[in-house]
Amino acid sequence: MKRICFLLFVALTTTWVSAQHTEFNPLVPDNLADPTIVQFGDTFYLYATSDVGDIETDLAFSGNPVVWKSEDFVNWSFEGICFPGIDWHEHKYWAPGRVVERDGKYYLYVTVDHVTQLAVADSPEGPFSFINGPENYTGDEKPSMVIDDIDGCPFIDDDGQAYIFWRRKKASKLSADWTEPEGEAITIPTQWQGYSEGPFLFKRKGIYYYFYTMGGYADYQNAYVMSKESPLGPFVTPENDVVLSSDLDKQIWGPGHGFAFSPQGTDDWYFVYLEYGIGGTSRQVYCNKMEFNEDGTIRKIQLDRKGVGPLAKVKTDKPVDLSKAVATASSVKKPMEVEARKWRNAKELKYALPEEPLYRHHEFNAQDAIDNSNFTRWWARPDDTEKWWQLDLGKVEKLDRLDLFLVHPSLGHAFVCEKSTDGKHWETVKEQKELAIRSPHQVEKIGKARFLRVRFLEGQPGIWEAKLYR
Repeated sequence: MKRICFLLFVALTTTWVSAQHTEFNPLVPDNLADPTIVQFGDTFYLYATSDVGDIETDLAFSGNPVVWKSEDFVNWSFEGICFPGIDWHEHKYWAPGRVVERDGKYYLYVTVDHVTQLAVADSPEGPFSFINGPENYTGDEKPSMVIDDIDGCPFIDDDGQAYIFWRRKKASKLSADWTEPEGEAITIPTQWQGYSEGPFLFKRKGIYYYFYTMGGYADYQNAYVMSKESPLGPFVTPENDVVLSSDLDKQIWGPGHGFAFSPQGTDDWYFVYLEYGIGGTSRQVYCNKMEFNEDGTIRKIQLDRKGVGPLAKVKTDKPVDLSKAVATASSVKKPMEVEARKWRNAKELKYALPEEPLYRHHEFNAQDAIDNSNFTRWWARPDDTEKWWQLDLGKVEKLDRLDLFLVHPSLGHAFVCEKSTDGKHWETVKEQKELAIRSPHQVEKIGKARFLRVRFLEGQPGIWEAKLYR
């Protein structure tokens, strides 16, 4: 009965979301990969790799680590770097695993410079620091290293025993203080061989589910094995063990390194995963519902851009309908025909991409910043020296605030926002002189205006979404 009431409550309080927002994938307006979602209290926290590259840079460069959060699973934000004091242009922060809490402390297992290290904070969103140092990280000393490999993700069983799972299907128990492996590491036997990363384990109704990836790029996919005995097995392979793979009809490529979670007080399960983006380190995070059969096996996950939608009451105001507004810009990045990069050995995969090339078309028009989609964005040309984006509402209106979800927000932005009633005489509403790392940036107390203009001073000149409020 409580579950029925909850669903009715959410449906009644999110009507405006459905009316303006028909697609909730990608989940957030940013380039992210290797996601993990954990709920603490009434808030969902999204931990991920910050992507700031493209098809050319691949994994050579990543952004600053941040923690996105949301109370309703629709409106996401972050404020500042979650792991300060380290030059993340010099060092790499990848694949944060499940964050676990004990005695008011939050423990983050994350790949830093190709090894899994342990960090701790007093809050789920940080600031995190290495549990055993060093205070000044150079990359040479690693006293907080847990596993000498990537993609470590912990699991705490009902009896309090901790385990850790990492690349190439390795697993072991963790020590009582969670800082090092205990006992001999095992290799989890699976039907599919070949390279594997991004593992995690969860428990539902007495069954342990171990997930692992296969392949990579646009050929990324996820498979699982299950055990009714322990987190370390023995495991059995279900008949339909690959439950996540590309859906070419829906143009969703390479659903890879991800995580399964269930909102508190429910038996509803969701799978959050990276999607190909425009290739290289330009991936995005998607989320779709995960369903089970009566025997506990998992049904193949249906991928789509509809996504999940709100999981709680939406607390934000209704944004202005901008479907009739006109956006212009100083320039527009050249459209891209992105080719799906295939895995090197199709024999390692259950579902391999076809031999003929696959392409996806991406544009970066000014209007894409007001289309209610986290998949599209306005993006200026690299040689643009003016770097502005402008919105024409068609008439003068009394406005409250503008939320700006900017491209590559983990690297920070400085900008000026101006308003005008006639498009000729401009007044500064906000001047963000210092580089600020957050999303969204809020421009408040706008007042009467027909035109709004954002001029970029520092940071990537682009806007995923601009949301305006009266």
